[in-house]
Amino acid sequence: MKKILIVLLLTIGIATTAEAQVAKFRATEVAFKAQNSYGNWGNWSDWENCSILIVLNRNNNTVHIYSKETQEFDIVNTISDWHNDGDGGQQLEVLCVDKDGLRCSMRFRQQNDGQLQLYVDYRDFMYVYNIEPRE
Repeated sequence: MKKILIVLLLTIGIATTAEAQVAKFRATEVAFKAQNSYGNWGNWSDWENCSILIVLNRNNNTVHIYSKETQEFDIVNTISDWHNDGDGGQQLEVLCVDKDGLRCSMRFRQQNDGQLQLYVDYRDFMYVYNIEPRE
């Protein structure tokens, strides 16, 4: 039941067009991964503990990640609605542009065990946050 409620809240916060569409999350861990000079992806780093506020604002189609340096993203469009991924979870993917004008995608993902994650994927670098909804 908790898993269904979380998916419902994420769906409402991400995919609807109602007023006051602000969803807040707290990132508790972060991991990184990069491509080498040959274009091969390396392994994920170990999880690092963190406490980072993430704010999704659908009123103005932005995502702010309040890490050491604030990250600002404009959502350009939805790449895919909620769907099952190949790893047993569900995800929604959006195309974004960061404050430097670089394109990336964000994947809001719920693993089959209920863990929520936010992936930020650039062409040669990606990172993932384990997140929890905030009121």
